[in-house]
Amino acid sequence: MSSHHIVREKQEPALLILELDFFDEEHLGQLLEWSPTVLVNDDAAEKLHSLGIKFDVLLTQNKPVFLQDNLRIFLVKEDALKTGLQFLIDEKYPAVNIIAGKRSIHDFLVYADQITLVIFSNNQKIYPVKSGFSKWKAAGEMIY
Repeated sequence: MSSHHIVREKQEPALLILELDFFDEEHLGQLLEWSPTVLVNDDAAEKLHSLGIKFDVLLTQNKPVFLQDNLRIFLVKEDALKTGLQFLIDEKYPAVNIIAGKRSIHDFLVYADQITLVIFSNNQKIYPVKSGFSKWKAAGEMIY
């Protein structure tokens, strides 16, 4: 028997990629499995392009080098994180997975009430906790 699933647009969390140097390619494949909307900055675009992975939105400070079908391009004036999150909020995405390098958690907290965030940063998975949040954890598992 086969299983068929219909994934509606915005049903799966979007994926905002700002840095891939520390991130495992197998885990990246898992995040891409359900074809989320993928937003990238210039550095991540180069890496994904070299891996043959397409993205939907390019957050760039430069003239775009990567042109592909149906690519939306946004000029970043300050920070790709801010530009990307504001785009997702404006487009009414309910959630986003973010792959980021070393950043202050305060960079994300401004958006925590507007969109559900899961942040992958320096080999940690971070959830800004909202009221009513619960998560099952195995005995002895570290919580930071």
